[in-house]
Amino acid sequence: MLTLAGTGAMNLGRRQCFLLPFDTVLPVDRSRALRRVRPRRWRRACRALLAGWSPPGGLRAARAAHIDLLPHQLEPALAVVRGLGTRLLLADDVGLGKTIQAGLVITELQARGMADRVLIATPAGLRDQWLAELQERFGIDATIADSREMRRRTATLPAGFNPWITVRCAVTSVDYVKRPEILHSVRSCRWDVVVVDEAHGVGPDSDRYAAISALAARAPYVLLLTATPHNGDSRAFRSLGDIGAHRDPLLVFRRTKADVHLGTVRHIHKLQIRPSSHEARMHALLGAFSTAVRSEHDSADAWLALSVLHKRAFSSARSLELTVARRLATLAPEHAGAGRQLAFELTDGGGELDGRDEPPDDLAGLALADGRRERRLLQALLEAARVSSGRESKIAAIRRLLARIAEPVVVFTEFRDTLRHLRSGLALPVAILHGGLSRPERAAALDDFVNGRRRILLATDAAGEGLNLHQRCRTVINLELPWNPMRLEQRIGRVDRIGQRRSVHVFHLIGRGTGEGRVLERLKARIARARTDIPAADPIQDECATARFVIDREGEDPTASEPEAEAVANIPYARVTIDLGSDARQEASRLAGARLLWCQAAENALAALETTGPWIAMTRLRTTRLRLRQRIVAIVRVEHEDGRGRLVDSTLVPMTFAISDRALRRQRGLNAILDVAATILLSRAAEATQERRREIARLAAEFTSTYLARERRIAEATLVDAGNLIQPGLFDRRAERARAIARAAIDEAVNDIDGRIDIGDPGGIVSQRPARLLLVLVP
Repeated sequence: MLTLAGTGAMNLGRRQCFLLPFDTVLPVDRSRALRRVRPRRWRRACRALLAGWSPPGGLRAARAAHIDLLPHQLEPALAVVRGLGTRLLLADDVGLGKTIQAGLVITELQARGMADRVLIATPAGLRDQWLAELQERFGIDATIADSREMRRRTATLPAGFNPWITVRCAVTSVDYVKRPEILHSVRSCRWDVVVVDEAHGVGPDSDRYAAISALAARAPYVLLLTATPHNGDSRAFRSLGDIGAHRDPLLVFRRTKADVHLGTVRHIHKLQIRPSSHEARMHALLGAFSTAVRSEHDSADAWLALSVLHKRAFSSARSLELTVARRLATLAPEHAGAGRQLAFELTDGGGELDGRDEPPDDLAGLALADGRRERRLLQALLEAARVSSGRESKIAAIRRLLARIAEPVVVFTEFRDTLRHLRSGLALPVAILHGGLSRPERAAALDDFVNGRRRILLATDAAGEGLNLHQRCRTVINLELPWNPMRLEQRIGRVDRIGQRRSVHVFHLIGRGTGEGRVLERLKARIARARTDIPAADPIQDECATARFVIDREGEDPTASEPEAEAVANIPYARVTIDLGSDARQEASRLAGARLLWCQAAENALAALETTGPWIAMTRLRTTRLRLRQRIVAIVRVEHEDGRGRLVDSTLVPMTFAISDRALRRQRGLNAILDVAATILLSRAAEATQERRREIARLAAEFTSTYLARERRIAEATLVDAGNLIQPGLFDRRAERARAIARAAIDEAVNDIDGRIDIGDPGGIVSQRPARLLLVLVP
């Protein structure tokens, strides 16, 4: 195998492998003689050279990315390439481009040969979006690694060969990789970068957290993406910051739309919906049942169970009907004393489904001491909900809204059964998204909406996470208000995000005379207080407090201030908030100028220049000849490499020198003079880059030392894992064999880390390669 490393600014960090003799490799004999070219071609090559130039610590791959050059999106990549850290928490507001920021970090690491293998773990519904973003914006060929793809690869490989080794950039579902048999295969591979999207969903004490922590703990670079890093649970926030930690800092990037001055105009419309007489009776019966429960219970379980009932009543009468019916079924005599059957994930082997929009089954906190009274109250509530579901006031209001809004609309609800009920109640062509859809079904629904075959999209919170609908839609209807302000912002953020060119309209449907008005009061108060970096309070306690306020009009005043967030300095890992705003603005301006210089013709001219000797052209503009007089312009490229011969920097040095009129008129004389002057030119170019060389050496040392420090900590932690004790069996050796296999795997991992440390070691100071004369311009 022959591995070629790119040279020059345009190929800096690019590597290509060839297998001989199956691939044909033809060496190019580069001539040192001057080659006369037309001025237009000379200018194109010059434009390409200037477009590819970057300052020390600048970005190399961002110019070619198909993105808007927004300074805040460049900051994480700048922090990584300058060696400020290896673990990042991208916690910007919804719609500020966290996926783009992660893609920039990956491409910049790839340009430096540090990201050959990338693993992206995301909710199942976002895999196709990641695949499209990586390919269309950054030219990264990624693969969706699911059960079908892994079976296909396994069938083409020798027995026992790990199919994950063959995937260089894998986009996979968190729920898929958490399966023990899958996690073992994924963990046994080397991953240079691990990206965790919607990282707030990886809660502590869960299979998801254990799996992601195990994968991130062995990756040199870890990126955590979430718009809601702190939902009020300090313990969950600490666990989020501990993912992949080895006593190294976590670089935090948290910006709001106001910080980056990209907020669109947002119009909020609160529609007070008058309930029908049947719905009013349903809410009254629900209030009576809640009073009965509160008279016997004042526990967190009771308040949480009551909050479920009231949420579903605010959502739709149909949702409440189904929940009450399930509760009554558990109270039937045939269910008395029956044990609960544990559910097995046999129907979702690929980790594609999301059950968060399904109603909870456990409502034991509602139990009354008098079972007959409980059944009587619930039966009356069930009948009222059944009658109300036939004609619901909110569904009628949505029909009226849709008739008035002649634009695409997305309607959000929390529960899947409400979604189905709404679809049947509207009797219109709609696209639906919920957590029970497979990947092809989800893709088909999105395609119908985005491409205009459906004007209306009905979605649950679980399915709407991470969607980019701003190009198609600007109107959101909330059938009910979520009790969490972050979830409300997630809904609106599907259309109010970077790239939205129009005003955003949001409609909240609020049942008049119900507790839903108090939900709005509390949401407004919490959003007003959530101006600090990280809001606090226990989410379970807060859910109970919300239930008290909404159901019983008790609890704290929603306008009162909550306790401040726990001091960030007290959390058990170092959190560093990075601000590279000034550098990012300069870099965005430079990259914008580079894009103006770049074109396909310039790229073709540069490719031709790389395989020949210096190009010389004679200017045809009289003004340029007057400026030059008897001087020649020469552009020299100076490259620097590390101690292992890897290219780390490439820069251009423009120079001029005088020459006689007689030599200018004679090609032979010009060649002779340039041959004599070349040595002087290259020497002067080397001297002119001494200051840049020192800055390059400093940045290279910081970048490499940060990388090596984490690799060494990973190696130490891996060796500690190898020291676990076992209890040998008396009559079999299974435990010892398992220990031997585990030990072999750990030894292989340590050897791999040692190899990476050896590769990452600069092996000496940065040195300069021989300078090369590229372009000459004569008057």
